[in-house]
Amino acid sequence: MCTSLGIWKFLRIISLSMLITQVLFAQTETKLSQKLELRGYLKDLQSLTFNRSFDSLVTGNLIHNRLNLKWNPSQKIRGAAEFRTRLFWGEEVKYIPEFSSGIRNPNEWINASVIWFETESMLMQTYVDRFWLEYQSNAFEIRLGRQRINWGIGTIWNPNDIFNTYNFLDFDYEERPGRDAVKAKYHLTEMSSLEIAASAADQSNKAVVAAKYNFNKYSYDFQFSAGVYQEILTLGTGWSGSIGQAGFKGEIQYYAAHRDTTAQLNLTMESDYVFEKGWYLNLGFLLNSKGIDEPIENISLFNFQLSPQNLMPTKWNGVFTTAKQFTPLFSGQVSLIYAPGTHLLLVLPSLQYNLATNLDVDFTWQSFYAKQSENFQGVIHRGFLRMKWSF
Repeated sequence: MCTSLGIWKFLRIISLSMLITQVLFAQTETKLSQKLELRGYLKDLQSLTFNRSFDSLVTGNLIHNRLNLKWNPSQKIRGAAEFRTRLFWGEEVKYIPEFSSGIRNPNEWINASVIWFETESMLMQTYVDRFWLEYQSNAFEIRLGRQRINWGIGTIWNPNDIFNTYNFLDFDYEERPGRDAVKAKYHLTEMSSLEIAASAADQSNKAVVAAKYNFNKYSYDFQFSAGVYQEILTLGTGWSGSIGQAGFKGEIQYYAAHRDTTAQLNLTMESDYVFEKGWYLNLGFLLNSKGIDEPIENISLFNFQLSPQNLMPTKWNGVFTTAKQFTPLFSGQVSLIYAPGTHLLLVLPSLQYNLATNLDVDFTWQSFYAKQSENFQGVIHRGFLRMKWSF
């Protein structure tokens, strides 16, 4: 792992200075100068985790501060440094084994984080989430550093996003994970481009290198990609357009056989529609050719540590989502995900309300059901209450 005492000292100094800067400037919409800009938010998240019969409860608490620093020294050069500082405490920290290692981004090459203190039931960490520099000139651009390489098209599942998969259950991470990488993009025309990216990892066999070509044809956006994902040859394609008034998009990703593993295919398609009275509807499905396709007794075998190859632990998956903004301040959403082979069902409702300018509160629920011992029953239920202040 590429770490050193110097890196740790650097991170501590940067993190502390950014926290001090936030205290000084957080109460106003801050522009430090025409070239430097600071944004961010402060969130409080309370969580409750129940067992299947609601007779056991584990609590968790999280205070989350994010600072986004943008630097624009010229029209051709820009950069960013973004930091997450999180204070966890409660029974989740106490009862989850190796909690501190579980909050680390597995995509990083340099361990760019500082744990300020850790006790049996409390932990405070600052993490460098983005740190990149970009150069743009006419049709060419190149970016180096910790960044998000977003090749996905779908709403929930993104097989084409081989650099940094997003876990749809982690609703508190709006920015989504990044990657230590270099990315170059050349705009061939106004409607087409070629992009090449390479990411490092703490182990050489975990590196990812790929190229993507995208263009527009017949009112559809298409993309084709090819590369090597952790020593495995992979090919992908995706599209986005509409059929009538309904949106239609999808992604396909193929992984070739490698050593003692067989070939794998991930495929997702979805369609969405907005009705006249503002109701939004999304229907989709996902195929993970290596996923579980039969009921299992041990629910712990369902691995929701998602990766580009494991977008869901189950083989066939369908999703139904409906959402509506009831008033300018109040909105709601419900998602249902069902895997017919394992009879796994996820029920994911949420409500959002704007209390004041830059102050929002939302409630999210996650229930997991599965077939066990010939019975379809609840497995685990989680509730989250979150308040967010943006500045």
